[in-house]
Amino acid sequence: MYHIAPTMLCADLFQMRESMDVLDKLGIDWFHIDVMDGNFVPNFAFGTDFLRQMTAVGKSPFYLHLMAVRPEDYVDLYAEIGVGYYCFHYEAAKNPFRLCRQIRALGMKPAIALNPATPISALQDLIPYLEAVTLMSVEPGFSGQSFMDFTYRRISELRKMAKGHKLLIEVDGGVDNDIAKKCMDAGCDVVVGGYFTIFQKKKSIEDNS
Repeated sequence: MYHIAPTMLCADLFQMRESMDVLDKLGIDWFHIDVMDGNFVPNFAFGTDFLRQMTAVGKSPFYLHLMAVRPEDYVDLYAEIGVGYYCFHYEAAKNPFRLCRQIRALGMKPAIALNPATPISALQDLIPYLEAVTLMSVEPGFSGQSFMDFTYRRISELRKMAKGHKLLIEVDGGVDNDIAKKCMDAGCDVVVGGYFTIFQKKKSIEDNS
């Protein structure tokens, strides 16, 4: 059995409330919320007013995956909205150490996302400051891409590097049920569920979970 975090970017926006109610009852680990600014990635997602409505009704924690330049500019805003995890991209942060302290000071859990081309070793000194790491297994920005197989090696490398630390490892992108099991075997804690798992169009959320 693996842990799964549904990415609400893949949900039917016209049935968002109903989907969130079902997922809460299923006991998910957290809602994975993608926020994109159109600059760091060539796409836009979830404005603050919409996210505010989501946090008002969702009972499970919210894991904010911020794909935006200047992630330090939004910490106060998302703390006020009520997200639990604030996950920013390593590639976008000017001072990730300071940003982690800022996030924690406002009552959120600091997390970081790593693009496929960024070496795991970049996180060596950051691990003690983090609660979670999201390893991208596709290029960030669009759903429905194919999983990059070298991610398994990256999971194992990060798990070994984080030995002695209570670090959650999340894998995001192109994950189906078979891939999810392999990710867990490699040392992953949570996989992001999207088009290939929870939100498959031919089945209900309950059947896919």
